[in-house]
Amino acid sequence: MKINIFQKLIIFSFIVLVGNGVVGYTVYKSNKKRLDAERWVQHTQQVIYQSENIIALGIDIETSSRGFVITKDSSFLEPLFTAEKTVFAYIQQLRQLAWDNATQQQRLDSLRYYMQKRLDFSLLSIELRNKQGLAAAIAHVSTNRGKQYSDHTRQIINTIQKEEQNLLEQRKQTNENELNAVNKFSMIMFFLMTTFTILLLIITGKYLIQSKEKEKQASDLIIANEELAFQNEEKEKQEVENKELEAFSYSVSHDLRAPLRHIGGFVDLLIKNNSSQLDQAGLRYLNIISESAHEMGNLIDALLTFSRLSRTELQRTKINSKDMVTRVVKTFSDELVNRNIEINVSGLPDIMGDENLITQIWVNLISNALKYSRNEKKSMIDIGSETGNDKIIFYIKDNGVGFDMKYADKLFGVFQRLHKARDFEGIGIGLANVNRIVVRHGGTCWAESEVGNGAKFFFSVPNK
Repeated sequence: MKINIFQKLIIFSFIVLVGNGVVGYTVYKSNKKRLDAERWVQHTQQVIYQSENIIALGIDIETSSRGFVITKDSSFLEPLFTAEKTVFAYIQQLRQLAWDNATQQQRLDSLRYYMQKRLDFSLLSIELRNKQGLAAAIAHVSTNRGKQYSDHTRQIINTIQKEEQNLLEQRKQTNENELNAVNKFSMIMFFLMTTFTILLLIITGKYLIQSKEKEKQASDLIIANEELAFQNEEKEKQEVENKELEAFSYSVSHDLRAPLRHIGGFVDLLIKNNSSQLDQAGLRYLNIISESAHEMGNLIDALLTFSRLSRTELQRTKINSKDMVTRVVKTFSDELVNRNIEINVSGLPDIMGDENLITQIWVNLISNALKYSRNEKKSMIDIGSETGNDKIIFYIKDNGVGFDMKYADKLFGVFQRLHKARDFEGIGIGLANVNRIVVRHGGTCWAESEVGNGAKFFFSVPNK
């Protein structure tokens, strides 16, 4: 039976499709092996790093006690007390890293035992020096038991590090053998797919493909141009409407200030000069009017600020993000007093932007993180960044009350609040200001959260 050109096209297309699927799966497995190897390298580095920290703390214990015994200067004891608080936590972290290795777990049990012995020995030296004097302390140190405990800890840590290095080499060798096999298979499949692709192109005919492609490109170009023209027209209309709305908001807010001041001023005069003529209900009504006028004044001020953000010309300069965040955190020093709070700032890259406006972004985001986590026993705030090809993403994460993601579209709107005013103060314009500033810099804002499990806010700026 003779096979026509369309049947040949279907057959070769199916072969190429299956082959590409096989190649894609092979590449996926290869990348997975590479990532596994990188993870094991990081794992070994973490084990070595943690074990080196434990060695350093052991040295601190030994040198601190020796310095105190010789001088009886209590300043020598600070590293020892720090080590006493942290060394066993480091051993526990090392135990978690080696959770799947029973031999390493046994070594870590021995390490904890000898480290405790070393610590007890040093603490006893300090006690003898305090109570019985230098001679008794030196006699205790001269028994060399402390040195024996230190030697044991070092030997155990060296064995742990050597074991991790050996395991790493074995895993790397296994991965390398598997990758070599995958690469050979990929080369064979690539050759076969290239051959079938060439045959496919010959069968379909170069002229037919080019003519149809040109027709399709011409049709797509016409549609794309029409769509682009429509989008540009809509964008221009929207920009005009936005400018008119901003101008209207600014004008209305500005014109409301004078009558509002008159209301507040005359209410204050009534309270001051005529309060004796009013009963309790009347005074309460006047106080409500005064508070409402003050609240409305704050709303108007916020609206004016929001309107000015789109009218202010950007003054782009190079910004040291980490220094800026550090300065902003210091402005909240009064709020941090008497609070159990931990603020972690990771590496933040420099960016180009308007320094005053970018500062407002961090002030609003850090203020929110502090506010909505203040009811936690210990507030945890993490500030960091991620760098992509064309943009830099900053984030701030807290362990506060969080919010329901179904209301996330309201977060960056003007006067939008997801929590009651009696629980958390504010007027609901801070995030709107953040969004307006970020958009003016060519970026976007978004957030992730879960009720009761904190929130994580992101904003991006171009990577220039």
